[in-house]
Amino acid sequence: MILLDHLLLQEQVLSTSFACDLKRCKGACCTLKGGAGAPLLENEVVELRREMHAALPYLDSASRTWLENNDPVEGERGDRSVACIDDADCVFVYYESDVAKCALERAWLNGESTFRKPLSCHLFPIRVANFGGPYLHYEKIEECEPGREMGERLGIPLVESLKDALTRAYGPELYQRILNAAHGKDEGDT
Repeated sequence: MILLDHLLLQEQVLSTSFACDLKRCKGACCTLKGGAGAPLLENEVVELRREMHAALPYLDSASRTWLENNDPVEGERGDRSVACIDDADCVFVYYESDVAKCALERAWLNGESTFRKPLSCHLFPIRVANFGGPYLHYEKIEECEPGREMGERLGIPLVESLKDALTRAYGPELYQRILNAAHGKDEGDT
């Protein structure tokens, strides 16, 4: 474990190579079976509900109808997640050919929304737990094997491929310390 300021990091977060390979994984992280969707921070709940209209034009009619009749947020305060359809696809998934993509992020990229997507989605395959402060750990799933292979082949550390997400979550200064730790320049406190 590495401690940087208030942030505890599993060493795999710093040592894993990863570069998302959508052509091969097909956006599997947006379609994992199991019922619960992406975890939401409480401050994201209002933002998601307010900005979801921007994603609607990119969704198929079944998802739009589902959203017209249901809340995109499930769970109770402190344990919220994005809703899924049929315990698999996130309600905001749309497909380009056979690749699952995020309609929230597409609206954001097109300048139609101020909400990019849930931070937990942006950070994946890093997950954040709370043990008196944030604890970042790497969630190794079979569906992300293409991303691990591409990261190894290209020599891209996980923390570099998630620069935007980590900077969004923790700011540029702490991101630079995370990157330095991944390159062995700042070991933090173990």
